Amino acid sequence: MLNSEGSDLSRIVTERLLTSDQICRVDFDSIDNATVVFFQDFLFPLVLEFGSETVKSRVHLMNLSAEHHLAYEEAFLKSSQYLDRVAARETKAFGDISDITCDLLIKARELSRRDPSAAHIIFGLGSGMIESLANMNIEQIRRISSSGVICFEPRFTAEFASKLAALQGDEMDVFLNVIGSIDMEGVYESEYH
Repeated sequence: MLNSEGSDLSRIVTERLLTSDQICRVDFDSIDNATVVFFQDFLFPLVLEFGSETVKSRVHLMNLSAEHHLAYEEAFLKSSQYLDRVAARETKAFGDISDITCDLLIKARELSRRDPSAAHIIFGLGSGMIESLANMNIEQIRRISSSGVICFEPRFTAEFASKLAALQGDEMDVFLNVIGSIDMEGVYESEYH
C-alpha cells in the first residue's frame, strides 16, 4: 500500500521534470493500493511547483486501477484537508511579509527559468541569484520566505540565499536568534561601495 511514499515520488518526478523535457510516466501496474494521502503528497507539490497544465501534459499516470482512480479523485476533493496539513507543518510565519516574499520569490524563480534577462530587469537579480533561484524548489522558497528575510540582490548574495533555503526549521530558529551577532561582510552587498 502506498501512503507515505507520495512525497518521495513527488521529489523524484520534480527532479525529472526539471532536468528533462520528456513526458514523465508513473506506472501503478504492481501497486495494489494507493491512499488519498499518497496522491495528495505526490501530486499537490507538483501542481504548486509547475502548475496544473504542466502536470497534466507532462506527468502521465499509467495503469491506474478503479481503486487508484477513486483515491486520486478523492484527493482532489479533499484539497482543503491537504492544505491544512501543510499549514500545520509550518513552524514559523511572519504573516503578510512571508506571503509577499513567497509570491515574489515564486515569480522571480519563474522568470529566472524562462527569461533570465527579464528577471535581471524586473527584480534586479544578478546571474548568480538567477541561477540559484532557477534551481530552487517550492519547499526551499517557503523556507526562505518564512524566515522573515527578504533576499533579493543587492541585499544578499546567491550563496547566502542558497544556504538560507537549505536550513531546517530548528536551524532557521537558531539563525534568527543569532542574526544580530553575525558579521554580514561577504553576505550583505551594498550598492553604494
